Amino acid sequence: MKLLLRREPERSGVTLLEVLLATAIFMGSLTAILQVMRVGHDSRLSAKLDSEAALRCESLLGELVAGITPLTSESNQPFADSENWRYSVTVEEGPGESLLLISVRVEHVIAEQLPNSTFTLVRLMRDPQLFLDAAMAAEEAEAAE
Repeated sequence: MKLLLRREPERSGVTLLEVLLATAIFMGSLTAILQVMRVGHDSRLSAKLDSEAALRCESLLGELVAGITPLTSESNQPFADSENWRYSVTVEEGPGESLLLISVRVEHVIAEQLPNSTFTLVRLMRDPQLFLDAAMAAEEAEAAE
């Protein structure tokens, strides 16, 4: 007596459930990858603005120390080359005699909103008027001789 075994036919494809599951996994992965790319782009833009703010701030402070720009307090002034970049300068009496405390703040503002990049430098500097007064006193003393 021969026993007949029933063989199930072999599958030749994938089921609809497997296709839907694979599509859902693919879409979830794609969404995560696109989110990471967006965060990377935003970080790149932020780093670019931060580095430009630091360079502009250092440049302006160098101009103040060198005497190219007068040592006066100014607030929310635009740079000559861009309306989106603004600076503020504060000149105060320093902690010691004949010292000035200079504070420079640079910020990037688009359409009068909150700044999206800000950089501040603070420096102590000898009062340049002290040197001018000493030079004039020396000239007067030399002329009196």
